[in-house]
Amino acid sequence: MKKDLSAILLSLLLLQAAGCYVFFFTRLMAIRMEMREQLKFLPDHELTVLTLTTEEFKKAKVNHHEVKVNGHMYDIARIVTKTNQVLVYAKQDEAEDNLLSFLDEIVKRSTHDKKPVPSQLLQWLTLVFVSPENCLPQNKSIEINHASHYVALASSHIPIIESPPPQQ
Repeated sequence: MKKDLSAILLSLLLLQAAGCYVFFFTRLMAIRMEMREQLKFLPDHELTVLTLTTEEFKKAKVNHHEVKVNGHMYDIARIVTKTNQVLVYAKQDEAEDNLLSFLDEIVKRSTHDKKPVPSQLLQWLTLVFVSPENCLPQNKSIEINHASHYVALASSHIPIIESPPPQQ
């Protein structure tokens, strides 16, 4: 019971710490899938044509479906390669730009925070609840049941002393 409760509590704490990033990555994947579906049906006049050299294209390419040009993410519809140029027919993904800039802002704020950790929190985090060197071994006990009317339904435990008797 206690193990289950502690596992649930630990899971909740980890979900709180990592939940923001899990949300961002799942949302990012959803945005990318939506944009790929849109690109299948967009006509050429709604696409942006990016003219890049082969070297610029290699630097700008994020993966097979995206390029990053001038700080903006573009989803690639198709690529036309000429002798020294690469024509990229793409659409700017504003939702992905907004999501990535928001995540970047969160990370920057957390890394640039110079405030010290509150002393109460630091003390609480460094508490030692059970000191292993001061733990006594658990002794076995003998259970004695009394059958008198004075001690009805009560039992007492007499600990067994696991040491030799004193020397005289």
